[in-house]
Amino acid sequence: MVSLRNPLAAFAQTVAGASVLSFLVGVPILFLPQRELVFFYLPFVLFAVGFVSARSSFIGMLGFVGATLGGFVGISAYQLLLNPSAWPVPPWLAGFEFLVTLGFAAACGLGGFSTGALGLRRMERMADHAMKMRRCGKCGAKVGVAARKCWSCHSYLPPT
Repeated sequence: MVSLRNPLAAFAQTVAGASVLSFLVGVPILFLPQRELVFFYLPFVLFAVGFVSARSSFIGMLGFVGATLGGFVGISAYQLLLNPSAWPVPPWLAGFEFLVTLGFAAACGLGGFSTGALGLRRMERMADHAMKMRRCGKCGAKVGVAARKCWSCHSYLPPT
């Protein structure tokens, strides 16, 4: 039988994984020859980070929110600790570094959403192949596959 985990534990695991991984993938930005390559490199890598970190979640929206939140925390921590100067934005976009960080986190969340949606299909497939319920021959109530007595009329059921 397939064991299911708590969705909130999967959410916490997604947030923690996205936070750590988004911080770590930001480190190579320090060695890029041109600062503008950040906008080409970071969205693709953060999509992959969201994809990897949301593997623990099996609900698409939970993967999206967890990866977005974790990506925002990780990118903000990177910017606070390793990149105190702002993102290399054009002069007309100065002052909107928060929105740029939020956009990077949304790229991470999209990766989490795609993985979570794949996990939901996996759960539906497992439910289709799971053991089904059976009915009591006397009263027609649904009982479990391994039940010996009916919960409704208390009659004994034939073995499976």
